[in-house]
Amino acid sequence: MVCPAGTTHSPAYGDFLRLDELLAIACVRDEADRTLFFAAHQACEIWFAVVIRHLESARAAMERGDGTEAAENLERLPNIMQVITQHFDVLGTLTSQSFDEIRGTLGTSSGFQSAQYREIEFLCGARDPRYLNISGLNPGERARLADRFEQKSLSSAFVEYRDARAATGSPEAAASVERLHDALAAFDDSVRSWRVQHARLAEQFLGAAQGTAGSSGAAYLWRSTERSLFPEIFPQPRTGEPAASSANGLA
Repeated sequence: MVCPAGTTHSPAYGDFLRLDELLAIACVRDEADRTLFFAAHQACEIWFAVVIRHLESARAAMERGDGTEAAENLERLPNIMQVITQHFDVLGTLTSQSFDEIRGTLGTSSGFQSAQYREIEFLCGARDPRYLNISGLNPGERARLADRFEQKSLSSAFVEYRDARAATGSPEAAASVERLHDALAAFDDSVRSWRVQHARLAEQFLGAAQGTAGSSGAAYLWRSTERSLFPEIFPQPRTGEPAASSANGLA
C-alpha cells in the first residue's frame, strides 16, 4: 500500500519496539552459549512483567465487580507460563560443561533473587516475609516487594468478590465466581508445572550440588513445587500433579 504524499509515516517496526535500545542492553553479542543462557533469563523476566500487569488488572476488575474482565486477564496466564517454561527446554540443550562454566561466572547471583517472581507470589497471596530480606536485591526491588506485601492480594480480592456474589444468589453470579475460580486454579497449576521443569533442569545440571545463592538447589526446588500461589483459596494441592520452584533458571 502506497501512502499519499505528505502523510505521516508510522514508526518503523524496530523503532516501534525500540529494538536498538533493547538489544543494546541485552546479552546478545556474547559467545553463543552465554547469549542463549542470558537471553532465556531476560525473556523470562519480560514475561514476568506481563504476568504482573495481568494480575494487577484482574485484581482491579474484581474490586470493580467486573468478573468477566478479571477472568479474561487470568485465562491468558497459563499460556504465558507455558512460554516461560519452554525457556527451560532451551536451557536444557546446553552441555553440562558449558552450563558449569557460565554458572561459575555468576558469583552469588541467582534466580532465587528474581524480584519480579517474588512480586508475583506476593501479589497472588503467597507471602513469606523472609523473602523481603534475601540478599541480592537492589533498594528499588526491595521497596517494590515491601509494597506488594502490604497490598491487597489477588486471593483476598477473589474471596471478597465470591462472598459478594454469593449474597445475590443469582445463577449468573455463581457462574462468574466459578469461572474465576477455575482461572486461578489453572494459573496456579501452570506455575507448578513451570516449577517442576525448573527442578528437573536443576537436577540435570546440578545434581545434589548447592544453588548459586546457597539454597539446596534441586532439593529446594522440588520442595517448592508443593506450594500454592493462592494458599487462601487452595491450601492444599488439588490433584496429585507435581508442582515447582520459586526462582528462575539462575538457581
